[in-house]
Amino acid sequence: MTPPLSTTMSRPDMMPVPPLIPAPAEIHPRDPEAFTFGAGTQIVLGQRAGDETLFAARQTQAAVREATGLLLPVRKSVQPRVAGSRIELLLIGRDQPAEGRDDPPEGRARSTQRNPSSADDHSQAYELDVSREAITISSTGEAGLFYGVQTLKQLLRTCGARIHALNIRDRPAMPHRGVMLDVSRGKVPTLATLIQLVDGLAAHKYNQLQLYVEHTFNFPSHTAIGAGSDPLTADDMLALDAACRERHVELVPNLQSFGHQRRLLSLPKYSFLDEVGWRWSLTPAREETYRLLDELYADFLPAFTSGWLNVDCDETWDLSMRQSAALAAEVGKGRVYLGHILRLRELAARYGRRIMLWADVLHSYPELVGELPDDVLLLDWQYEAADHYATTDALGESGRAFWVCPGTSSWNTLFPRLDNALGNIRNLVRDGLAAGASGMLLTDWGDYGHYQPLSASWYPYLFGTATAWTGARTSPEEFDVAFAPLFLGRPVGDSTLGAMRRLGAAVAAPTLGSHNRSASALGLFDDPLNGELIRQVAPAALDQLEAAAVEAVGAWAALPDPALRHDYGFLARLILFVADKIRTSQQVRDGLHLAASSGGAQPLDQHIAALAAVRARLPEVRAEFETVWMRHARRREIHLTLDHFDALDAHYAAAIAWLEDQRARLAARQPLDADLATYAPGPYFPLWQQGIEEQRRLRELTG
Repeated sequence: MTPPLSTTMSRPDMMPVPPLIPAPAEIHPRDPEAFTFGAGTQIVLGQRAGDETLFAARQTQAAVREATGLLLPVRKSVQPRVAGSRIELLLIGRDQPAEGRDDPPEGRARSTQRNPSSADDHSQAYELDVSREAITISSTGEAGLFYGVQTLKQLLRTCGARIHALNIRDRPAMPHRGVMLDVSRGKVPTLATLIQLVDGLAAHKYNQLQLYVEHTFNFPSHTAIGAGSDPLTADDMLALDAACRERHVELVPNLQSFGHQRRLLSLPKYSFLDEVGWRWSLTPAREETYRLLDELYADFLPAFTSGWLNVDCDETWDLSMRQSAALAAEVGKGRVYLGHILRLRELAARYGRRIMLWADVLHSYPELVGELPDDVLLLDWQYEAADHYATTDALGESGRAFWVCPGTSSWNTLFPRLDNALGNIRNLVRDGLAAGASGMLLTDWGDYGHYQPLSASWYPYLFGTATAWTGARTSPEEFDVAFAPLFLGRPVGDSTLGAMRRLGAAVAAPTLGSHNRSASALGLFDDPLNGELIRQVAPAALDQLEAAAVEAVGAWAALPDPALRHDYGFLARLILFVADKIRTSQQVRDGLHLAASSGGAQPLDQHIAALAAVRARLPEVRAEFETVWMRHARRREIHLTLDHFDALDAHYAAAIAWLEDQRARLAARQPLDADLATYAPGPYFPLWQQGIEEQRRLRELTG
């Protein structure tokens, strides 16, 4: 196995190897000479180079200009290896004969002993060679040529106008490396944001993107579904698909086709398709369900060039509980589910698509997995760090094609639970490769509002590609050495990255962190007098959270990228506010008991003032949240989160009024209600408490 990037050296007297994300399979520094860019340097392509190679050349041209100030000319040549200072982009078999080459890039890549499932695909392999006279990037495929250019761009970022001689031979362990972004939980990104996302993912060698859609698409045949959400349109998808293809990224259509249909089933026109009246799953007992899905597919799929469709079909908690109960009694719940999947496969095939779906429901019916046609791809999602994932073993033993799907750990929290993300990504990819998985789809959900900025996900995004590309060879420590200079624009060991890691740990500290979430998020909207976190969160956890946020405010103020500086700075300030909010509420609750025993009104005056001071900060926090949202996303469903701010303000008003009433009771020598028995500000279910309440409703409906 190739040693880690940081230790791949030929001799100790050579220049250190520059950091790269992902780390190459092989990197060999050579004699201490270097290629120096000058006004005479040119970018040379073969005479038959097409649009894909030219796009890679333009990216090279832009990167050189940013790093050196030089605008290099691009030219085609009958003989690409011209004399003089040059960058060569060579497609083997087109610009350079494959015959007579000693050990071409794809052959070299076989020696890296990576995942056998990718051994038949050499189009992503490349060689990048730097000498005193030339930088040569060669590959047998356009994708490999593009990835070699991305590596050169990173070298330019850290080395500038002088790159020391080296040779890189590289290929991915996993041929399929994707990100799935949830665009259905309130936040619909702008097209500009999505294209920036694609550019960043492609620059780090991702080759797939999915946008998780429940209702946030403008279906021409069913406009009511997306109405009011400022949905993505076919025009948006066509533009995004084109941008993806230029960057060798496959934009895979993703449309929820079973459960998670709360928006659609809330509309009177479609309510008769509700399996149980819970506004969740489409019933498989009605033929109208499949007519509807066929019409949605017809509206949705033509905007994509991918041959795939992700039909999702996860978490069907109300499966066969009412409308299809009789069918389930006859054939079993598992076969009702399987029958639905087979119908979706038929529908997708009408539009030339194969389907993929989440594997969670089928894990409960392993005896049915073998009945799925071979062209159905299963997606094994697991979002908590674990030493081992048994589900990958089961899928591997089934002989089915499958991918592993870890998560960014950036939802249900104000900052990603980074340690969990690192363990989840690395171990799930490792186990997946061992079981035969051919791809990784890194999920970035937006549960209960997707209120966190997209910028917060870039650390797990890049660790994800580093892991999938190298076959889980990259340790967090090695990754951090590369992430600081390449993404943050800061030197190794700078405080900006340390602040990220400490804040990521703080939001997951005991009494704050839990399965699939961090209470830091609930702390933002929790009731100021009777919220569950007032009793739950330990003072030590608040101290850790506050200290990490204070450090982050200072460290992130120096980030050179203004977008990161603005987003990360806001998150640090927001978490500081939450720590102060929870601590103040704890002090007020403790003070109520002291006031009840002493009978004095002065402590109550102090508590009223303390709550009023926190409430007075709410408008500025709300306004900055809105500003950050609007930099990246469409406005229409921001109300799903802003309504929480408004409800919280109303609860502060109720809490302060109740305390003032208690002060009046003390003045009248009446007992103080220290246990809040008379405090009743009304029903309030922020964030995942909404989900808990919905599950209670399902139990009522089904018994």
